[in-house]
Amino acid sequence: MNIVLLSCVFIVLILFSIGVKFSLDPGDVGSYFAYRTKNSMRSEHTWVDGNNYAGRCLMIASPLQIILLITSENYLPLHPTRIFVILVSGTIISILATRILTENRLSRLYFKDGKRRPNSL
Repeated sequence: MNIVLLSCVFIVLILFSIGVKFSLDPGDVGSYFAYRTKNSMRSEHTWVDGNNYAGRCLMIASPLQIILLITSENYLPLHPTRIFVILVSGTIISILATRILTENRLSRLYFKDGKRRPNSL
């Protein structure tokens, strides 16, 4: 294993730990490290639900990035910079997907004033 692959795995583990932090304890509404968007800051319920869902999405994306890294290491063993570019691209895609999925969930479950829609799961 080369140092680039090990550093990439370290970055993915950091992303996973951020997901664990979001899903377990989003903290106070004014905390520094949390999922904060216009939709998630509408009420306390949207804050907690948005952080939990974003954390779960990040935790699901992390093992997929590990699989992507292992696959790219098998096919590109002599190109460590390409592996790093693949990791950065995968990380950006997973963060964007997390944001899109979380915002869709919040807009589907809550009204614009932060109250939960009736009959929403």
